[in-house]
Amino acid sequence: QRCLVCGQTGATITCCVPDSNLSFHLPCAKEGGCVTHFLPPYRACCPAHSPVQGAEATPEPGTQCLMCMEPVEDRKTYSTMVCPACKTSWFHRDCIQ
Repeated sequence: QRCLVCGQTGATITCCVPDSNLSFHLPCAKEGGCVTHFLPPYRACCPAHSPVQGAEATPEPGTQCLMCMEPVEDRKTYSTMVCPACKTSWFHRDCIQ
């Protein structure tokens, strides 16, 4: 299989959508905006089929990631996530993973 992100062969992770023929290497997944779940059922989704956070929230100016204490972006993005329960706690995707 050819990797969606780098174009090289040997991609072993396939998109979670059964009819999708998209594959990627695990190290390329983050770089390419793929979402991987490290808990059962261990799904991986290409950017086109990735789930999006449903919580509608915007961080206050100067909001920090609760894990690394560095500033987060000013909105939800692939790299910036909000706690779906309280909608006030913000994290970097890298810190969560």
